[in-house]
Amino acid sequence: MPDSDSHERLRLTPEQRRFLGGSKSANQPPASEQQTAPPTPAAKPKSAPPPTPSPPPESSHPPEQRAQRRVRGGRLKKVLEVQKLALIAGALILLAATFYVGKKFEYLRYLIATRNEAKIAAKATGDFAGASADELIEHAVMDEQAGRWSDAAKRLIAAKYKNTALGGILFHAGKLYYDHSDFDSADHLFESAIGFGENVDAANYYRGMIASSRNDFPAAERFFEAAMNTAPFNPDYYYSLAETLRKEHRPKDAIAHYEQAARRGDESQQTICRFKARMAALEAGDVDPVRNDLEQKRKLGPLSIDWQMTEAAIAIQQGDTAQAVKVLQEAREADQPQLDARFAACAGDRFFAVACQSNQELAQACRVNP
Repeated sequence: MPDSDSHERLRLTPEQRRFLGGSKSANQPPASEQQTAPPTPAAKPKSAPPPTPSPPPESSHPPEQRAQRRVRGGRLKKVLEVQKLALIAGALILLAATFYVGKKFEYLRYLIATRNEAKIAAKATGDFAGASADELIEHAVMDEQAGRWSDAAKRLIAAKYKNTALGGILFHAGKLYYDHSDFDSADHLFESAIGFGENVDAANYYRGMIASSRNDFPAAERFFEAAMNTAPFNPDYYYSLAETLRKEHRPKDAIAHYEQAARRGDESQQTICRFKARMAALEAGDVDPVRNDLEQKRKLGPLSIDWQMTEAAIAIQQGDTAQAVKVLQEAREADQPQLDARFAACAGDRFFAVACQSNQELAQACRVNP
């Protein structure tokens, strides 16, 4: 019976074996015979689904406050629009006021000028109240021939105000004053002549000459340009503008206008204008091109007066006074048959005038009649 008892003792349930500390069953194989079970592969983690956008958080402000904010925003927008409209209206008013003031100023200036012209007319015609315009012109012609140029000018002015349809009257009177060096009266008369449309190009030209003599070079430049625009084929206007630019120390700008004058002038004018352009180039420091042109001319034969004067100018530019004096003397002797006309035209150039101010030897050599 003992066998049966041990057999029954060995017949334990799994729960009993776990409870008793893992005692092994009699049928369980030994530890050495047990094989380790292969590890089961870990399952791949599944990709997380994309997060769904969370709904915007509800404002913590109650609906009443949000409504108040919308009302305030609308009011601010309206205020900005009103300000914008006010600025536009103010700009328009300022523009209109500026236009009105400008027109008023022009009217006042016209009124003053008209009154001044009326005073001049009354004074001019008062001395010749009993004479007609035609009679005044005839007496003016006789006065001018007799040398009474001032009386002639007064009669011409009176004739113009008696009959404004007469042409060229004020310009002729202004020219009389200009020829006798009364430049202030001449300038006023030339200005009036331009206003009446008399000899506009020539009147501007003489106003430019007067302004240049006063060293008012910007005004002279404007007048010469006005003359050129009115009469674009007159070489004197381009030449005078070039001379003014050189006085204003702008020799490079002058060169182009000398060339324009040369293209419009006769042979003698072309020679002088191109000589002047070479002197302007020397003043601008462009010595090499002028020297190269001189050498080319020398290869063709004896130098003309203007090129001899160019050689003298190059010597002056290089500081060789002795060579310059020698060439100047040769140029004067070569020009004797023409009574020193071309020599005088070249020696009177600004380049030589400036050089002679600081050198008595050059001044003596540049004299037409030493």
